[in-house]
Amino acid sequence: MTKSNDGKQLVLFFMITLAWTWSFGFAPVFMGIEGTPLGTFLFYFGGGAPSVTALFVVFLTYSKEQRKDYFMRCFSFRYMGIKWLVLIVLFFTLISIAAIWSGVYLLGYEMPGMHGIHAIIQNPLNLFLVLFFSVISGPLNEEFGWRGYALDRLFVRFGFTRATLLLGFIWGVWHLAWFFTPGQAQYDLLQNSLFDAVMYLPSVMLLNFAVSYIYIKTKRSILAGALVHMFANLLGSQLLSPYSAEISMTIRYTKMLFCGFLALYCIFSKKFQEEYHKLF
Repeated sequence: MTKSNDGKQLVLFFMITLAWTWSFGFAPVFMGIEGTPLGTFLFYFGGGAPSVTALFVVFLTYSKEQRKDYFMRCFSFRYMGIKWLVLIVLFFTLISIAAIWSGVYLLGYEMPGMHGIHAIIQNPLNLFLVLFFSVISGPLNEEFGWRGYALDRLFVRFGFTRATLLLGFIWGVWHLAWFFTPGQAQYDLLQNSLFDAVMYLPSVMLLNFAVSYIYIKTKRSILAGALVHMFANLLGSQLLSPYSAEISMTIRYTKMLFCGFLALYCIFSKKFQEEYHKLF
């Protein structure tokens, strides 16, 4: 496959993904059926576009060996090992602890309810249910596409920094329908503050540096990238809810700070850049 054809396929992937998600995501809003069974089905059907579109491309255009490599990187722990799983969990746990401490003890905000954590303490088996819903609420619907299909091609064409920023931008604007759908975190952002809603985009772009960093450190493990996505949601919102809008933004801005420092390391570290260039 030529670089030109590969680029055309990548553009087509993004166009189909955005059109699919926005069409079904906005349909309940335009039809006035948000919150109904049909509206909920349409909304979440649109959310699966990145992964489904990518899997179609993989099965239609990849060779047998390419498909084997793709799915190994999706599901095998061989590339990342327990070390990076632990570091991912620690990274987002530290962000949440720092955000809650500063929000509650320095700024005087109300302590988050942490219903998810309480449910696990009361019955440890609830952890499996929490992890299941955390997987299907983002990583499963998206990561076969964003990291599994698109990221390598963007790295080859644009280099680490520009590719990470571009994919982060697309990942952020892909969520546009979420801002108009009651019950979604992005909807609450827009209702509370236009500025905070706008800041959602750079927050996703900075988070994408954390995903790209782990992706490179684990030799292109799609699973590792998906776990960054999952634990960013799980440890930064799902386990901590319910919480006030003030705590929500404290967590988001703390995450931006941590990911911003990681982004600077990725950009200016010669050692990391050498690791990147060994792969691309």
